[in-house]
Amino acid sequence: MLVEEVTADGGTMVLTARTVTLEASCPGCGEVSGRIHGGYRRRLADLAVAGREVVIDLAVRRFRCPAAACGRRTFVEQIAGLTERFARRTPALRLALERIALALAGRPAARLAAHLSIPLSANSLLRLIRRLPDKNLSAAPRVIGVDDFALKKGHVYGTIIMDMETGERVDVLPDRTSQTLAAWLADHPGAEIVCRDRASAYAEAVRTACPDAIQVADRHHLWMNLCEAVEKCVAAHRGCLPEPAGEAAATPVPDGPNPEAPAAPEGRRAIKRRERHAAVHDLHDKGVQIQVIAEILGLDRKTVRRYAHAATPADASLATGSRSYGQIHAYTPYLHKRWNEGCTDAARLHAEITERGYLGSKRTVRRHLQQIRADGTPAPDKPRELTVRKATWLITTHPDKISESKGLKIKSLLARCPELAAVADCVHAFAQMMTERRGEELGQWLTDIENAGLAPLRSLARGLRQDFDAVTAGLTLEWNSGPVEGNVNRVKRIKRDGYGRAGFDLLRRQILLSD
Repeated sequence: MLVEEVTADGGTMVLTARTVTLEASCPGCGEVSGRIHGGYRRRLADLAVAGREVVIDLAVRRFRCPAAACGRRTFVEQIAGLTERFARRTPALRLALERIALALAGRPAARLAAHLSIPLSANSLLRLIRRLPDKNLSAAPRVIGVDDFALKKGHVYGTIIMDMETGERVDVLPDRTSQTLAAWLADHPGAEIVCRDRASAYAEAVRTACPDAIQVADRHHLWMNLCEAVEKCVAAHRGCLPEPAGEAAATPVPDGPNPEAPAAPEGRRAIKRRERHAAVHDLHDKGVQIQVIAEILGLDRKTVRRYAHAATPADASLATGSRSYGQIHAYTPYLHKRWNEGCTDAARLHAEITERGYLGSKRTVRRHLQQIRADGTPAPDKPRELTVRKATWLITTHPDKISESKGLKIKSLLARCPELAAVADCVHAFAQMMTERRGEELGQWLTDIENAGLAPLRSLARGLRQDFDAVTAGLTLEWNSGPVEGNVNRVKRIKRDGYGRAGFDLLRRQILLSD
């Protein structure tokens, strides 16, 4: 190619050029031809230079194909690395735009491209993504990881499949049913190890499509299952949480309620919870399906399931999953001290604890002090009592990560409640088994927690025994679903970029093809 002229017109730089080749190969039959049929000019957009758009005004020639059997009568010469058939952009520009579109999706990518002096509409960038070649996978990797992610949280979910040895994203499925995953595994044989969470649908799919594969239950999900069981055990013994004062410290706290003690007034929430629990169990014991119960009572299906699986109304009050301990409570002693000194301005108190590391809002501080302000009495000086969640956190946290004061609290709790001490021993044994990869001890550990006599631990043991082989493999092998969980978080960012515009086909390509 010979550049004949370079001109700058405003924000655009135009390179006028022509080809100097004497021969070209026919793309249809490969024959070399030197017979010129004609020519025309092409305008190609290229990468920007010095903040200016670049346009290549290129004169190309059309050759005649010498092969009589060839279906092409004429063809246009192509310059390697510069021109492609029917393309109006150079390969370098197309590749750059594809990378930008995969990283930022439509509108954000269009804004960045305009800033880089290569303006392009959001629709054009999305079309570039859709034209990218799809991954053609004939066989599954040796070690794969599967996990679900929300397309529409609470309603529609998909499945992501990863190569655990290379970290490469292999495929994305439009749902999380066992039939879809089983069909994919049948079409892509070769998986020897499958890392998954505790979902029964994935377990059934692997057993159906590749029964010889080793299933590995994720250790994080196993630990979360244990924490949920511990929280239910702590809730069942919440009467042991308050620290006894004076002579009461030497008296063991009874396991059950004291029949001689006056009953505390029942609040509206407790009454409503008890009524819902009774109504759900009345229908569920008659064999009515959970979905039908939800329609009859006007409740969400997940709420009905929680009440149906709760033995008592108190058990139904426990939220599924774990939430971190409120950040404001770490600054409660300081706030109470300043309040008793006469500083009752929430904004000023917020500024003071912000200087000490608090990251919450003024509204949280104001709401925290609202009850003290309404009572008109000094703030309490005694330390905050243990809650169910706080006690659960102390039992399930590594002792080295607990401060000395909190360590004394948990030791005092376990000393006055033998049942929770047994729970703590089970947690400690499971943690050692998990960190040291001693999965062969799982059977004995399950027997121990079944003999502990606590219903939540027995329920956990039943669930783990149903998935015994996968749980044992998860506690023995090095594989786990951590990389898959990381990619699920990455999918959330991709979804935000394409909000309101991305269909499943576009989302799938962005997940699989972006860096």
